[in-house]
Amino acid sequence: MRTRVFAALAGSILAAGLLAGCATPAASGSAPDPGEADSAPEVQVGAGWLDGAKAIALVTWGSSSCVPAVGETALKSGVLVVSLREPEPGPCTDDLVARPLEIATPSALEPADGLRLRVSLGDSSAEVDLGAYSGGPVEEFTPSAAWVGDRTIALRTWGSSTCPPVVADTRAESPASVVVRFVVPDADQMCTADVAPQLTIVQLDPDTDVNRDATLSFGVLDAAGTVPIR
Repeated sequence: MRTRVFAALAGSILAAGLLAGCATPAASGSAPDPGEADSAPEVQVGAGWLDGAKAIALVTWGSSSCVPAVGETALKSGVLVVSLREPEPGPCTDDLVARPLEIATPSALEPADGLRLRVSLGDSSAEVDLGAYSGGPVEEFTPSAAWVGDRTIALRTWGSSTCPPVVADTRAESPASVVVRFVVPDADQMCTADVAPQLTIVQLDPDTDVNRDATLSFGVLDAAGTVPIR
């Protein structure tokens, strides 16, 4: 199966890869325009179903070197409340990137009904609506992809927890197909011998025309996979 090839690739790599008070939430998880960083809200939130809706990709936008972490999660009156932990104090790079986090879907939730998430960081919070999941189940250790913004996709693969994939380039072959090429790892790259979920952000150009039901193809060297974007 094509979608399982990346897991085999991971095995080979193993051996040799914020919030102002009352902030306006992101509309359907849309990302801020990096060219308007000075006027954009300090934090935007996006989310998407992954792994056959067994997991949720939660994305915030901010400094690439000061990333929040998932703290506590709780289901309250049908709303998934997620508390993020502040990153450790220190200098942060002055950039604006999408930063993905993964949350396990609570067993009491029915993904087919959709979900509202309330995400908090310190004393501030923002909300985002996650549409109903209409895809089928996904086999264990199989890649999956989800829209987390108007032009932002979260890709979940499996491999070493210390050697995540790095995007080399992205192109839209057609409105129905997005292709992502990963950087070829150095031959002497040392990676932990574990297999863990890896979240990679795929960012499309502003003028790219891609359907919401497009597929995402990805890979490196002679290994590749193709998954639907949910």
